Amino acid sequence: MAKRNSGSVRRRKSSDLLKQWRAIVEAWKQGHLEWQGAWGPAPNEPGCLCPRVILVEQGLVVAEAA
Repeated sequence: MAKRNSGSVRRRKSSDLLKQWRAIVEAWKQGHLEWQGAWGPAPNEPGCLCPRVILVEQGLVVAEAA
């Protein structure tokens, strides 16, 4: 019987994706990187595809009140 994926691969991929988004947004915010259309709208534009948690970390959007 084949082993089932415990979800750790999915979590690792998610973590890697967040790291990639974080690096892209940090470089863009500092002016070291030109935003690419393949990433969707820029963080200062409606419809941005970057995870909200990163936009909040970078001070680009305000965190929602609990």
